[in-house]
Amino acid sequence: MFDENGNFTKPDRGSSPEPDHIMISFSDDPHTTMTVSWRTSTDITCGYIMFRENGSSEAIRLDAVFKTLESDIDISNFYWVTIRNLKPGNKYYYSVGSDEHRSEEFSFTTEPENLTKFKFLLIADHQKSSPWHQPDYSVVYNLIKNTLKEHPDCRFILTAGDNCDNGQNEIQWNGMFSGLKGIVESIPYMMCTGNHDNRGYVSYLPQPVGKFYLDHSDYFDAQFEFSYPNNGPKGYEIENYSFDYGNAHFLIMGINAPEIVEDWAYNDLVNSQKTWKLGVYHFPIYPVMPEGQNDDGYPWLRKPIEQGRLDILFAGHEHSFARTYPMLNDELFDRPSQGVVHYIMGNGGRNIYCSNARKIWHSAFYPQEEEVAMISVVEIDGEKMTITATLDDGRIADIFTLDKENDIITPIALAPIYKNTKICFKGQMIEFTGRGIYARYIDGKWFVPFGVVVQFMGGAVSKTKGKVEVEAYETTAVFTEGSDTVETDEGIYKLSAKVFRGDKEQLYMPAEDCAKIFDLKWQYAERNNFINFDHFSENYVTSKQP
Repeated sequence: MFDENGNFTKPDRGSSPEPDHIMISFSDDPHTTMTVSWRTSTDITCGYIMFRENGSSEAIRLDAVFKTLESDIDISNFYWVTIRNLKPGNKYYYSVGSDEHRSEEFSFTTEPENLTKFKFLLIADHQKSSPWHQPDYSVVYNLIKNTLKEHPDCRFILTAGDNCDNGQNEIQWNGMFSGLKGIVESIPYMMCTGNHDNRGYVSYLPQPVGKFYLDHSDYFDAQFEFSYPNNGPKGYEIENYSFDYGNAHFLIMGINAPEIVEDWAYNDLVNSQKTWKLGVYHFPIYPVMPEGQNDDGYPWLRKPIEQGRLDILFAGHEHSFARTYPMLNDELFDRPSQGVVHYIMGNGGRNIYCSNARKIWHSAFYPQEEEVAMISVVEIDGEKMTITATLDDGRIADIFTLDKENDIITPIALAPIYKNTKICFKGQMIEFTGRGIYARYIDGKWFVPFGVVVQFMGGAVSKTKGKVEVEAYETTAVFTEGSDTVETDEGIYKLSAKVFRGDKEQLYMPAEDCAKIFDLKWQYAERNNFINFDHFSENYVTSKQP
């Protein structure tokens, strides 16, 4: 760090001549390659790896490529070596560094040939912000270590984003690597980026000020430039990549530029012939937050997710656990062949976020508001995949099996199919305010009691004889029985049909017009027979007491 006189001082956990941030990852074929990365201070200007096959004393030297990177607090050299021509299914030992400053010896094992049965770990949202100067990642360290004791055959770790709290500030990555020391040197660490990995502060010490978000994960890309496959879309290659392991294909999608990611991800999936196609995207498509929305990415990512035909999409972000029915075109199904299961991972850092709600599309749900961390063990065995979500106190939050051969998910959970057309807002039924009140389909048009919908949303509703005035999302409209015009705060709006009195004496108006006036999106899930309204923002609608 530079002081006011321009003098540079190394921060706590700053780079030194001794190699640190040692991590292994897949950047090419896991059968025959392994990539190793590390960091030193800039007074070390070369680095190399010494590796040997298990049972051999003969070590081979490979020189690393390195780059000098300047962060907000430090200037360091980052090194990468990809070892090639390895034997499948073999164990290797390695050390990294320079002649004078070398690491201890670590080990890794390459992917065996014809692998159809294997395990990996899934974590998400394990970021930590405290203490500010030395973030403590011991929670996720203990979580992974204890899980690996029970499942030592797990072959890699996959994250669903928010790997650190502020990805543009190096103190955070120093904390993460300090926390994961003793783990990621020997088990590949495959990261997906989240919004916190894009986030930073203009000044981090003594307290963070000037929070900002980037549209590109700059510091992540700089640190891991050669750590992962360079097969993503142009300009976003590092945070978007794919790889194969066993009989599975993994698609990792960053949160930036979904309009660019769309075609790349679709082509990547349709060109894979693997039995399993698994994706990771930090933001849930079917969120658990009451105010959650998916318009930031899903309009573009629907094509690869559904047409590219993922089996499961792993997500994070909301710090609670949920799992959906197989989803396709916003409809809910029963069998894995009918749609994509969205698996929202709980947080791995005991990071409590108290805003959780089970939605109509969730077949399993756990509001992770206890002081617990979550990790999932994913086991693929041919055409069966079993995923077990476990808390660090030993309890199992969820366990399910997706069986491709028999086209079944267990435990059985049938997606609902309703006799009368129900109404939802952001995936939650308006049952309490709208008990026995349903949408109506008349002459090719859907009508809803929009006053009841806004009541459920928490907006302001005033009912007088033959009129209902509603206010939500800074928009006001007055609907009148028998009229095809609406008074809004922006003028008179012409409806596509007249307002009429329906169930329980409520006024009904065209759903499409209500959506336009209040800037909502809506869709009808024909298979399940419900209408869902949504809004692009995550602002709260609750009306204020004057």
